[in-house]
Amino acid sequence: MNKKPKNMKWLVIAVISFLVFVLLQVPASWLISKFYKDNQVLQNVSGNIWQGQADWRKGEMRGSIIWKTRPLDLILLRAAANIEIFSGKTQLKAIMGYGINKKVIVRDLQGQISPETLKAIINWQWPANQIQLKDVQLDFKKQQGFSSVQGELQWAGGELVYTFADRQDQMNMPSLNGQLQDVDGKLQFNIQDQRKQKMANIMLDPNMMLDVQLTQRLLMNVPSYDGKAGLDTFVVSTRKPLMQGGS
Repeated sequence: MNKKPKNMKWLVIAVISFLVFVLLQVPASWLISKFYKDNQVLQNVSGNIWQGQADWRKGEMRGSIIWKTRPLDLILLRAAANIEIFSGKTQLKAIMGYGINKKVIVRDLQGQISPETLKAIINWQWPANQIQLKDVQLDFKKQQGFSSVQGELQWAGGELVYTFADRQDQMNMPSLNGQLQDVDGKLQFNIQDQRKQKMANIMLDPNMMLDVQLTQRLLMNVPSYDGKAGLDTFVVSTRKPLMQGGS
């Protein structure tokens, strides 16, 4: 009596699996042209939904992206893929997903961000050392902001030439560590030196606006600086879009 329902169950599973397989073979370039008619970000798209690559451009930044989808994540009601992103010497890889609740999911983000990429965000002459990201994860939803944030960054520092208040100056940036967490829907980078002393605080809000605060301790590395505040006091604050020219 139960044989027919069981056969129907396996038939439904087989049909769904077949449709997923067919969908994954759709050329990625066709899909983007169909649903993203004003595409100004991705060019030279090759491959299919299953796996492929493309060149990208956003503001002053450009590079390439490689993806390989993760069909089993559909069980978790989300579309996800293993992603690799390249831009000059910047190299990042992660698992990225998008859920039916319109939540962006990032897991196991690893890699390095080059000085050239940093310059596209803040137009300073950055030291030659890359920022290293390790075990970063986060969730992001436009209405709620960032949540479930974990991870860390490391930076060897070096000589930094920058412009502040229409004056060029330089700083001997020390080696820094940063812990990532979420605070009231914002992505926070809590920056410390090797002795775990407060150096800077960086906050990214859901509108992709970047707030940077620097402590007296960090600015003591500027030879011309003669401030008298407490070492943990934030003495410089700035706010700007994450990307030059807008978010």
